[in-house]
Amino acid sequence: MSQNEEFNGRQEGPSQDPNRIYIIVAAVLLVVIVIAAILLITQGIPALRGEPEATPVTEVEPTATRVPTFTPGPTREPTSTSAPPSPTAPSLTMSDTDTPLFDFDSAGARPAPDWTGFFGQVLDPSGGPVPGVSVIIWYSDGQPASSPVQTDQEGSYEVRLADAPLAGTWTIQLLNEDLSPASKLFTFQTDDNTETGIQQIQVIWKESP
Repeated sequence: MSQNEEFNGRQEGPSQDPNRIYIIVAAVLLVVIVIAAILLITQGIPALRGEPEATPVTEVEPTATRVPTFTPGPTREPTSTSAPPSPTAPSLTMSDTDTPLFDFDSAGARPAPDWTGFFGQVLDPSGGPVPGVSVIIWYSDGQPASSPVQTDQEGSYEVRLADAPLAGTWTIQLLNEDLSPASKLFTFQTDDNTETGIQQIQVIWKESP
C-alpha cells in the first residue's frame, strides 16, 4: 500500500464517527422536543417543570341559616273613623240692633280714581283707638259686599270694594266677635265720577259710654 492510500484511509476513518454522533444527538433532541411538546399541550408548563398538578378547589356554599318566619294573625277589619265635622262658619246676615255698642260719630267723602270703598277709625268714649273691631260692608239687598275687616292697633280700618271708581249703594256696620251687630246700619252711595263724585267714604265710630 502506498503512503497516499494509507494517508487517505486514516483521514476517512475518523471523519465518519463525528457524523454518526451528530445524527444520534439530533435524534435524541428531536425525541426530547416531541415529548416536551406533548407535555406542554396536554399538561401545561407545570408538567415540564416537574411541579405537582394543581388540585382543583371545590367552592363550598355556606349553609343557609333558617330565619324564623312570622305568621300573621287574623286580620281585623279596619274600623271606619268618621272625620270630625268641620266647623260651620256662621252665616252673615244683615240685621240691625236696638242696643249698639258703637255709635256713628262722623263721616266724610272724597273722589279717588284708584279704589272705591270705606275707611275710618273706631274710638272708645275718651277718643282712644279700639283695635280688633270687625267692620263689614253690605250690598243693598243685604248680602255681604266684603269680608269682615278688623281694626288695627290704631283703631283704623280700610275696606276696598273695587280697584277703580264704582257706583253703588252700600251699608256699613260694626260687628261683635260672634259676628252679631255691634252698631246700627248706615247707608252711603258712591259713583264713578272721579272729579265731582264720591268713591271713598270715611266713617268714624265711637264706643257707647
